Amino acid sequence: MLRSRTRVLALASTVLALALAAPAGTAATAAPREARGPVTLVFDKNPKHPTYSKLTAYLGKRVLGQWRAGSGTTTDECQVGRRNSGGWLPNGTYAVSSRTRTYNGDAIKGYAIRLADKKCKGGKGANRDELFIHSRMTVNGASQWRGDRDYKSLGCVKLHPNHIKALFRTLDVYGEAKTLKVIA
Repeated sequence: MLRSRTRVLALASTVLALALAAPAGTAATAAPREARGPVTLVFDKNPKHPTYSKLTAYLGKRVLGQWRAGSGTTTDECQVGRRNSGGWLPNGTYAVSSRTRTYNGDAIKGYAIRLADKKCKGGKGANRDELFIHSRMTVNGASQWRGDRDYKSLGCVKLHPNHIKALFRTLDVYGEAKTLKVIA
C-alpha cells in the first residue's frame, strides 16, 4: 500500500511539474468539462479611434482572449456598407448563428462568424444585414492582410488573420459563442 501511494504521489508531482513548466500564454488543448461554454463575445467600440476597438472572449467573467478589431469606415451605425464604406455595428446583443473556416462570400472569405441582422437607431433605422466577425483572407484561410487599413470594413467586426485564428482556437477549446455584445 505504501508503494502504490508513493507511485501516485510521484505521478501527481510529475504532472504538476509539467504543468508549471508550460510556457506562459499557451492554451490548454482541452478545457475542463465545467469550464466549457457558452462563450460571450464583447465588441467594445472606440469612438476616438474605431480601428483600435477591442473584441474580447469571456467565459463567465474570465477573459479568454482579447484582440484589436475594427468595424466600418465611419462611426455612423446606420451607414449601410456600399463599395468602400459602411458604418460600425449598432450597440446591442447579436445572436451568433454559425462559424466556419472556409466561408466563400463575395467580400468575405476564410474564417467567419455569422451574426444576426439588426436595425440601427434602437430598431428604428436601417436594417444591418450580412454581418460577420471576419478577417481579410482567402477561402482557405491564408492571409491577405495589407496593414492597419484592413481593420476597416463594410460594417462587420474585422480582426487580423492571426487574431481570428486565435479566436477560433479559443472557441474550439472553450465552446461556441452564443452572443456578441456591442458596446461603446
